[in-house]
Amino acid sequence: VRVVVGKNFDEVVLDPKKFVLLEVYAPWCGHCKKLAPVYSKLGALFKDSDKVVIAKMDGTENEVPHVEVKGFPTIVYFDAKEGATAEPYQGGRELENLQKFVEDKAGVKAEAKEQHEEL
Repeated sequence: VRVVVGKNFDEVVLDPKKFVLLEVYAPWCGHCKKLAPVYSKLGALFKDSDKVVIAKMDGTENEVPHVEVKGFPTIVYFDAKEGATAEPYQGGRELENLQKFVEDKAGVKAEAKEQHEEL
């Protein structure tokens, strides 16, 4: 999972060649802590992809005008296109839901499925 901060947000999240799923979290948030191991597994599934970035950003330390945060965790995605804007993720927070969403939206399959069993 790629860590994003305000300084590298544009470079990482707004890269027009990448589909980006971004979790904005708070370190103290119980829901965020529950999602953390699932999100790490999701990151491992796409770690070798050159088209998908699974990223997270501490919303208590970083603010960016591109993402509206109404609560934690906030999950948004950016399509791989010039001028992409944050679109809210509305699905389930289980690994299978997140993986299917990324695969469907980005048009790529997770490259490390065999690691899924080990994690």
